[in-house]
Amino acid sequence: MNILSTVPPIALLVAGLIVCFFGYRLLRVTLGLAGFGVGLALGLAIGGLVPQASQALTIAVAIVCGILGALAAALLYKVGVFLLGAVAGALAAGILVVATGWPYPLLIRIGGAIVGGILTLLIERPLVSILSAFAGGWAVVYGTFQLLGWRHDVFGGKISVSYVITVACWLVLALVGAGVQLQSGRRRRDKQRPSPRSS
Repeated sequence: MNILSTVPPIALLVAGLIVCFFGYRLLRVTLGLAGFGVGLALGLAIGGLVPQASQALTIAVAIVCGILGALAAALLYKVGVFLLGAVAGALAAGILVVATGWPYPLLIRIGGAIVGGILTLLIERPLVSILSAFAGGWAVVYGTFQLLGWRHDVFGGKISVSYVITVACWLVLALVGAGVQLQSGRRRRDKQRPSPRSS
């Protein structure tokens, strides 16, 4: 089951816009959403391991795990930062898997998540802005195309015109969001910097 397919498109669109353009400014919200995403993924995996589990039960388990993940990420700062990087890393790895057809997609996504989480802890401020812009941008594009009825065409296993359009829209939106966040952070630092005393 696709993780994003369990979330209503309008919710993806709204949450994606917030994270894409205000990811660092609304950091607790961003971390909570990242924790929810990771918890949701784990819940879907756990539900899938239960023999003869219904789809409703799987989704219920995923939502509970998502809420727990959101609480943990929002309350435990470093955990939240790691989970944000993990979400972005897994997302980037997943797009590469679709584009290249590499084998072992699950292992590649897990590896991408680990690398993304560790890098975000090491280089926190700029990476949180950049990764939240990319993660939020993907949610916006996914939610928008679902609303437009592109759901099945966009996320097929082959590279199609619609998939190329999706990735192009995502990259443009993510770069704009990252630029807005980095510029906003630069302006806030300039305001906080004490002005030199006149001699």
